[in-house]
Amino acid sequence: MFESFIEHAILSTGYVAIFLLMILNGAISIPSSQLLYIITGYFISVGNLFLIPVVLCGAIGNTIGNMMLYEVARAKGLDYITRLKIFPKPAVRKAQVAFRKKGGWFAFVGKLLPAIKVFVPIPAGIAKMNRVAFTAIMFVASIIWTFPFIAIGYYFGKSANVLGNYALILFALAIVLVFMFYRYMQSDEVEREVTLIVPNQEEG
Repeated sequence: MFESFIEHAILSTGYVAIFLLMILNGAISIPSSQLLYIITGYFISVGNLFLIPVVLCGAIGNTIGNMMLYEVARAKGLDYITRLKIFPKPAVRKAQVAFRKKGGWFAFVGKLLPAIKVFVPIPAGIAKMNRVAFTAIMFVASIIWTFPFIAIGYYFGKSANVLGNYALILFALAIVLVFMFYRYMQSDEVEREVTLIVPNQEEG
């Protein structure tokens, strides 16, 4: 369903659709940025789109969406974010601990990891990370994120069969980083610190 919706939107409005869909992705993690960039990669290969505008529209849109989520977390705190039922509280708390320990490095590396990237703006906002630094990190990481998926769409196409190939490629590229990150997030050290987070600290 999402594949045909994204394809139709891009064919209808081009770069505007990429920009708007990536704002939505940056704020609430839908639609899938991986799927969107695979589709745009295919359209680049057949001459319907061009690489640089796709990358810039996607990265700028995604950064704006991330900034929106950051500002909500900064102004409202963790309890408000989790009441929206979009982001599970245990995962957000662990991301908050990781951000407290690693700061900008967590923001940058986390932004490049599937299933982690969506949480990054929340602890950054709660911790009131410098807005300029946050925006710069999100923008650079968003640019980097585009290229592997655009390349997959460009060289392999956008069909359902290719999505299986993309999953294998993504797994091969990310397995070491994701494994190390999840091991850290499940460690006793992180679990202990999660239990020490008090409500007024969460709400900033």
